[in-house]
Amino acid sequence: MKQYVLILLSAALALTGCSDGEPTPSAPATEASSDNPLSGVWVRDDQVLVLENNGDFYLPNDPLRQGLSWEQQDNQFTFHFLDSNALRIEQRSLQGTQQDDTLTLTARDNAPAVEPAADAEQDEAQDSTSLLFAGDYQRDSNAVGYLGGRVQLPDGAELPQQAVLTVTLLSESDVVLRRVIRLNGSDNRYPFRLYYPASAVEPQQTYQISSQILAGGGIFYQSDVTDLNRNEHGFDNITLPLDPVMTDSETLRGALVWQQSAPVFILCNSDQRLQVSGPQGEALVNDIRKNMAYPQQPRIATVSGVRRKIPGDPQGATQAAIAVESYSLSAAGSLEDCTIPSAELANTRWQLTHLGEQTVDLPENGKPPFLTLSEAQARGHGGCNGFQGGYQQEGQTLNFTSLTSTEMACPALETEQAFHQALGRSDHYRIDGELLTLFDSEDKPVASFQAVYL
Repeated sequence: MKQYVLILLSAALALTGCSDGEPTPSAPATEASSDNPLSGVWVRDDQVLVLENNGDFYLPNDPLRQGLSWEQQDNQFTFHFLDSNALRIEQRSLQGTQQDDTLTLTARDNAPAVEPAADAEQDEAQDSTSLLFAGDYQRDSNAVGYLGGRVQLPDGAELPQQAVLTVTLLSESDVVLRRVIRLNGSDNRYPFRLYYPASAVEPQQTYQISSQILAGGGIFYQSDVTDLNRNEHGFDNITLPLDPVMTDSETLRGALVWQQSAPVFILCNSDQRLQVSGPQGEALVNDIRKNMAYPQQPRIATVSGVRRKIPGDPQGATQAAIAVESYSLSAAGSLEDCTIPSAELANTRWQLTHLGEQTVDLPENGKPPFLTLSEAQARGHGGCNGFQGGYQQEGQTLNFTSLTSTEMACPALETEQAFHQALGRSDHYRIDGELLTLFDSEDKPVASFQAVYL
């Protein structure tokens, strides 16, 4: 699961009333239950449903969905699950019957497959899931392994509002399985359970576990990555101590810039870069976008908030962020008294991000369009072909002359032609930190670039 998806799903889980709460004490589904004959591990081809006696629902073999809860009333079964494609919680209702070790689930007559869709795009997705979970299942407790335990907050620690717990099973830093659990209450110990496909765990391999508590897009607590001890059924139960990952609220002044189209807050007169998150982070970005004179124009802001660590790339990494609580904006177009890292016009690789106001999508498996200027020559690549030519620069004036290129065809040819036309219309330029913008004679932006350091 990608880290940005994890954050969105965590937010969806925290805000919903239908969610995966802390497991209440009950026997694992891998053990026979006399309380409810339906609890257990049910297998149909590659689909595995784990139904716990307390109503918890697991989908250990489904990379796109996380089971949350299940319930039964007469012959009607209702399943709730997180959908990482739709980035929301879905509900699926079916008719079901059990006979010995066979469970048969069928779509209900005159009932929607999922909750009613809001638009045509969702209607299409709804049709594609019409048979989700339907079929004949056989009980097979050996199809999954089981890991249980609890996380331990520091003494006196307070749980943030809308907090969720993530528990991740790892093998040499690769994610085997992750579960997201909504947290409630004022306790400092919270239980968890993981079910994983038995085939996903190798007998001689070493495995680890880690956990985090997230809220508002930031990480508040996290555990160390801890080795697991094996037993004949899987792994021994474990308690994971959690340590705080946050600082006190502070007020910072800096420039909001864009790097690979993502907003980044750079502190004035430094190279400290913070991702933007928190309750007012989106509002800050939206307010700046409303008053841009050209694509990705930086803006000075004074921000109050908490510095945190948030999930980053690669998988398992973290990055520094500011959880914005409040903010104020300086006048647009001015970087007065705020020095940020800046690239030079010449001898910098400028990667194309916009043509006019339109974002340039990077070609799949292709070469990103770019421009470099040396003392006497302009060189670059348009996405299909390399090009070169001359340029004249005096003050802020910048004109390109006699551009020539090779003539290979490729899917990005239309973008390449528009790129060459924009260079031909260039009249003057502006550098804002690591952003280069070319303007025509009417002061309209024709192309924007991001400095790339190789």
